[in-house]
Amino acid sequence: LVLALGAIVTLLGVREPPSSKPADARPPVESLLPHSHTHTPFWWLVGSRAVYLLGIYGIQAFALYYVRDVLKAANPAQLTGDLLASITIALMLFAVFGGWLSDRFGHKRLLTAGHLISTVGCLLLLFARTPTTLLMFGSVLGAGIGLFITSNWALANQLAPAAEAGKFMGLTNLATAGSGALGRLEGPLIDLLNNSFPGVFAGYFMLFGFGAFCTLVSVFLLAKVETVLQSSG
Repeated sequence: LVLALGAIVTLLGVREPPSSKPADARPPVESLLPHSHTHTPFWWLVGSRAVYLLGIYGIQAFALYYVRDVLKAANPAQLTGDLLASITIALMLFAVFGGWLSDRFGHKRLLTAGHLISTVGCLLLLFARTPTTLLMFGSVLGAGIGLFITSNWALANQLAPAAEAGKFMGLTNLATAGSGALGRLEGPLIDLLNNSFPGVFAGYFMLFGFGAFCTLVSVFLLAKVETVLQSSG
């Protein structure tokens, strides 16, 4: 419903000049990709985004089973919903506040901070054994994700050339969709580890450990991004 309403507003409210190309013109396949050497910083940013989200999406997909098996919650679905709510509330607050900080101190600095806070959040969730600690540690992860969302998109817009902004934003979303799909593949590995070490729940340690690993590795990939554009930081 939200997507439908957004589409209606866009179709009825947005006015753009018609393209100068013929209606049947089709760009060559190679024009859909940025030149590898010219846009190297952009590709490093996309790679960093993909690795970061790979760790986050796995936790999002399998948190319910952790709550059920490890915390032994009476209502796992409700507690998981509370966890996602705590993450979302922190995310919203830090996304807005992070936008101001990002303009003030620089997108890359805030993005790095978001990655590191997310790493801490993943590690803390390893030790969550009560609903209270679960929600508290989830809020830490949500704060990191909030800083990530704002700063990552701001930096992506900064790196994308104005004449090809649509194409570059679409390519940025390849990292989002790809990580969302790959993150679900952690499921069989979680089951394998849990079944190999009954009662230890090694699969869930892998889940949060892998999330921390991905968010930390993404910091090193982000360090490869060298912006030559004007930065407020």
